[in-house]
Amino acid sequence: MVPKGWSHTTFEKHIDCLTGYAFSSTEYSAEEHDIRLLRGDNIEPGKLRWINAKRWPRNVQENMDKYFLLEGDFVIALDRTWISGGLKVAEVTCDDLPCLLVQRVARIRAKKTLAQGLLRQYFSGYKFEQYVKLTQTATAVPHISPNDIKQFSLLLPPIAEQKKIAQILSTWDKAISVTEKLLANSQQQKKALMQQLLTGKKRLLNENGGRFIGEWCTCTLSEVAHIIMGSSPKSEAYNDNGLGLPLIQGNADIKCRVSCPRVYTSDITKECSPGDILLSVRAPVGTVALSQHKACIGRGISAIKSKRKMSQSFLYQWFLWFEPKWCYLSQGSTFESINSDDIKTLKLSVPNFEEQQKIAAVLSAADAEISTLEKKLACLRDEKKALMQQLLTGKRRVKVDEAVAE
Repeated sequence: MVPKGWSHTTFEKHIDCLTGYAFSSTEYSAEEHDIRLLRGDNIEPGKLRWINAKRWPRNVQENMDKYFLLEGDFVIALDRTWISGGLKVAEVTCDDLPCLLVQRVARIRAKKTLAQGLLRQYFSGYKFEQYVKLTQTATAVPHISPNDIKQFSLLLPPIAEQKKIAQILSTWDKAISVTEKLLANSQQQKKALMQQLLTGKKRLLNENGGRFIGEWCTCTLSEVAHIIMGSSPKSEAYNDNGLGLPLIQGNADIKCRVSCPRVYTSDITKECSPGDILLSVRAPVGTVALSQHKACIGRGISAIKSKRKMSQSFLYQWFLWFEPKWCYLSQGSTFESINSDDIKTLKLSVPNFEEQQKIAAVLSAADAEISTLEKKLACLRDEKKALMQQLLTGKRRVKVDEAVAE
């Protein structure tokens, strides 16, 4: 049922859709002060990126006025519109200006019958994403057309109610944006802390209030940890009814840095215990997690347990720090897997046990802060999604001029 005052319609009646100009690459400028060209490659889900941006000479602007973008415009990449990270749709900000619209990119502006602020909500909604995924062509370069955008159907309230809905949802957007920035800052601070603390560049205070001193010991991983290489059980032993042990085969059984097995196996080959460090040994190599299970481990995983006088928490933080460095061992080739010797001969520098514990405690506290922000962000996104479902369908009405729309 259509709410009173609302109407079934399409974007075509309510947006101005412009596609970009075919700027000649032979006339591109290399001067930093010239105007950036907004191409499909510059659009990421929810934002624009200007790395290696192409530019157009400022003195060549004849008949270009309509291609200049304005703050608040929305741009959509017409080629590969949907990628694994989401839709290549973004809002132009003042920091992006001046810039010119290039072919295979659509610029969307709302007409007077549609609140510009509500466009953001439609473009970020599940319905539009699914529409694009179903509409884009199944060719070598999947794409949509400006007409496809115009034919998107929606249920539209009166303009006053549109503005109120946009205002409410923008409040959630701001809360989400603030939390995203806090999370990014916390993650960056954690990286900086790992770089300082796990290399000995920064020393913490000991129990007497003085800085830890003394040289760190350089050793191989096999000297400070027990390493168990996984071995895949027979596939006919897999089951869903709890026979045997949970099976951790590889990255697919790791989520949010902990084990998350999908099946059981009654053919027990190699085992890990709760608290063991799990290391992916097949592409993508080096993913680190902690086991929450007594489980069987397949050939895509190794389990690592610290020896005496080696902190398991310190070792876990060291592997997190080392995680992005595995690619450097590939020497330019495709890095598909690592073997037992690769892991056993890893060299690491370690302080005494007390300093290890202090370092691990500081880094674990940083992890806890990051986890709290991640949960808050997920909660905000879920709450906004539920609110959008109510407000954009009219299931929940908003007050306009102190009167409730019925």
